[in-house]
Amino acid sequence: MSKISDILQKGTLQKVGTGSIIIPNYHDRTDVDEETIENLAKNISEVGQLSPILLEKKANGDYELISGLRRLRAFYHLVWTQIDAIVLEDLDEQSKMLIMITENAQRQNLNDYDLVVSLVHFLAVSTNNSDEDIKNFLYKINNHDSGGLKNLSIQDKKLQKMLEESIEKTDKYKLKTLISKLKVLKFHPDIIKAMQERKLLYSYAVMLNKIKEEAKMQELLTLFTSFEISKEELKASVKKINGEDKPVNPLKEITKAMKEFNNFTDEKKKLIQDKIDELTKLLTA
Repeated sequence: MSKISDILQKGTLQKVGTGSIIIPNYHDRTDVDEETIENLAKNISEVGQLSPILLEKKANGDYELISGLRRLRAFYHLVWTQIDAIVLEDLDEQSKMLIMITENAQRQNLNDYDLVVSLVHFLAVSTNNSDEDIKNFLYKINNHDSGGLKNLSIQDKKLQKMLEESIEKTDKYKLKTLISKLKVLKFHPDIIKAMQERKLLYSYAVMLNKIKEEAKMQELLTLFTSFEISKEELKASVKKINGEDKPVNPLKEITKAMKEFNNFTDEKKKLIQDKIDELTKLLTA
């Protein structure tokens, strides 16, 4: 499988009938809604199609969509029958997945949940594994990197290298980046839905998902996505619910630093002792 840039160079720009385009069962754009399509259709009707969609020409003369679902649906909405497309032929499944994920992610950023799902699926297709097997293996690598697992087997290391080489073909993503965002797969369904509807960024989703009480989490999610509270208020509320707003005992850091007391200079030791004496008088007054 070649890099994305090498694959696209082999395509040809053509006008294709919208009625001959097949949308595959698997597609990484799960956040396409009617309002978005209507707005895009209005924009296309005013300024025209600014970028072609990507298609693969099949042996029977039909075309399978690789990238451009939103634009294609906008054409359906406008009842336009011809669409500009870059047409590719003789693609393997890995190449189609690579194009679909990379093109859509670069043209309009996917929400992090759909991006992670798409990249996991791409790695699964690239290595002839199931999505679940890849997810479990990525969790294993994360466990190893964080010190929870001492060693990886030779087979594990080989698979890790294969995954790293596959994801680098996107010219954008790294395996470490994907692993760092795996937690999104375990987010509460309501949080994921808000991300897919572009109402919630990943950083705020992470915060909300830390709330154990579902009712409180959903209340904050509703308030934030309806713009009834600000980002700062959301952060403060999450900290309060999780008990992170309690004042930190200043003596913890002092006690930790004092472990090096014997290594201090005499001048520094005397200064510290004077401050301790002042603090003692203040506390016992």
